[in-house]
Amino acid sequence: MGRLAADRQMLAILLLVLGNLMISFGDVLVKLLGQTEATPYQYVALRFLMTSVLLLPFWWRLPRAKKGWGQWKIHLLRGHLLLMGSACVFISLIYLPLATANAVFYASPLMTLPLAALLSKEQVRLPAYVISLLGFGGILIVLNPAEWHWAGWVALLTAFSMAASNVLVRRLPQGRSVLATLFLTQALAIPVSFALALPGWQPVAGEVWLLLIGASLIGIIYQGICILAYAMADASKIAASEYSGLIFVTLMGMVLFAEFPALNVYLGAAVVIIAIGLQRRLR
Repeated sequence: MGRLAADRQMLAILLLVLGNLMISFGDVLVKLLGQTEATPYQYVALRFLMTSVLLLPFWWRLPRAKKGWGQWKIHLLRGHLLLMGSACVFISLIYLPLATANAVFYASPLMTLPLAALLSKEQVRLPAYVISLLGFGGILIVLNPAEWHWAGWVALLTAFSMAASNVLVRRLPQGRSVLATLFLTQALAIPVSFALALPGWQPVAGEVWLLLIGASLIGIIYQGICILAYAMADASKIAASEYSGLIFVTLMGMVLFAEFPALNVYLGAAVVIIAIGLQRRLR
């Protein structure tokens, strides 16, 4: 049983690393969207709508017991956390470099620990806190607080929404449908997302639609991976694996946006990698 638990933990960590590689590409698309006329809430509303329309036929064919209506309150809460987080991602990536914005996003695992103890009653041991603090220290090195921008506070809201949403997955019953979770989370937040978007609605050009579709598909994949990963292992034992995305976005920022990191970015990334390695040793 101990070996099985260890293998599930390793698989969950690998899934989170893969998910963060995918969402890094998604961040690139969102940054490009920020250079168009689309507004943050318009982006979120259209993304939620497209994702829900795409998943609706598959959700409809699920057995009644798998549709997830019994947990609608959790899905509703997760949906509005996702709404807030997605809008904050859009704003943050407009004003901050990819690496800087994501350095703040990856405060999420640090927030995951107290939220996991509070919401899921997980037994979080002291070493887990120490390792996450080490990883967060690496993030601070990357961020360089002396150059703090107001958009960093917006990015922190993204981190909180990510942490709370992932921890709430543990409140869902075993054997649930990942597809139903993805569908209900976004479909239930559509009314509020459009209510926020309509006052500032802008015409949507063809290239904007392509970026929206790409970001939506990547978002579906990333959320599905997170749901699977956090269902396989305690959040306190795998959350720091999400720091791996910092490495991916740093490279993408250099290649695609000529955002060349200073020495502090490399030092911080090294600390993050050490934290991920130490986390793997937790049992």
